[in-house]
Amino acid sequence: MPIFSCRYLGPRQHVLRYTPLDNDIDFTVEETRNDVASINKKKAPGEDGITGEVYKSAFEVLPRFITAMYNCCLRRGVFPKRLKTTKLIPIVKPGKEYNDDVSKFRLISLLNTGGKMLEKLLINRINHHVITHDIMNKNQFRFTPQRSTTDAAMAVKGFIEEDLSAGEIIVLINIDVKGAFDAAWWPSILNGIQD
Repeated sequence: MPIFSCRYLGPRQHVLRYTPLDNDIDFTVEETRNDVASINKKKAPGEDGITGEVYKSAFEVLPRFITAMYNCCLRRGVFPKRLKTTKLIPIVKPGKEYNDDVSKFRLISLLNTGGKMLEKLLINRINHHVITHDIMNKNQFRFTPQRSTTDAAMAVKGFIEEDLSAGEIIVLINIDVKGAFDAAWWPSILNGIQD
């Protein structure tokens, strides 16, 4: 008998149906335990108020139940809205305390611990698949284990040095997208978030 029911809890409109793949293997308790162990106990909780410390304690008592909950999400191809909610905290940037402009704030997003856990489980699965099947583009630096912006800068440096030594002309274009999000069409973004 399953320890967690995967029954359908209501209509989901405007969502493409997910078709589980043959190789969508359930998360193991050990896999979940490893990700739970990596939770930073000192991070502030999200909207649900559940801290990393409380989540770790709950997992020690209910490891099979929590793993089954995440497996239900995997099988159904859903990321529950409750786990996606965030608490936004505006923080005044240093030196801008007396500025009246809204840009003086930096927003901090506090995510629910349960949602962070599901993200970690999924990211680890995706990374494992991409790396073991050697399908990661060699020029992908962000969101890649053991790669950073320093690696990206060193790769660019290598291209430049190679072309300069061959007598080539080099043109480097840097695009700064600061403020791009501010100019985005908000009705479309809000519609996407609501769906």
